[in-house]
Amino acid sequence: MKKAITYFLLFTALSSFSTDSADKQLKQTVCNALPLISGWCSQEKALNFVDLVLEVKPQVCVDIGTFGGSSLFPVASTLKFLKQGFVIGIDPWDKTENLRNFDPVSDQINAIWWSTINFDSIYNSYNAMISNYGLTDYCITLKMTSEKAAAQIEHIDILYIDGGHSEAAFTTDVLLFLPKVRRGGYIWLNDTLWEQAQYAIELLLLQCEVIKLIDNGNCILFRKI
Repeated sequence: MKKAITYFLLFTALSSFSTDSADKQLKQTVCNALPLISGWCSQEKALNFVDLVLEVKPQVCVDIGTFGGSSLFPVASTLKFLKQGFVIGIDPWDKTENLRNFDPVSDQINAIWWSTINFDSIYNSYNAMISNYGLTDYCITLKMTSEKAAAQIEHIDILYIDGGHSEAAFTTDVLLFLPKVRRGGYIWLNDTLWEQAQYAIELLLLQCEVIKLIDNGNCILFRKI
């Protein structure tokens, strides 16, 4: 009996060590690839995304404002590691749609910057990234606005909002997608220090609790109550 207990404890310890080692390797792989992917996902954010997916083991994740895929990549990589679930990347990759909600006065600087982006090139690099890292089975790409994409999604375990940065866009994404997040599900809202995001934060706080702040408070994790 004592021998059996000893073997069980040894097996448990080895399994735990193996899992920890695999997790570390996953995180290292994500961090090494991140600088090669277009977008603005910091290493801190990527590692937090990995940890949340490992903890929740979601079936459906949604990434609004996918751009080059830097925020989608750590999520898709972790789903591949878990061999379950998928992440839906939403972005029109279209200049006209991108500029539609910007106020010509208050959002002038952002509108000018975004007008210089070659969205076809970014879209091609995103697709190449999905293919090169073997993430095809864990990604669904919706090349459309978030308004159109919302009708195709029924429920969400983890939601990441980083779409249009006008107040109207922030607000619309929360109103459309928060009802689809399951109770106890998670919502990341990015660029929360922007003035345009403040009303969206107020809407989230009506139905969610704040779990953590990362990127010096510029990204907030909420849990739907």
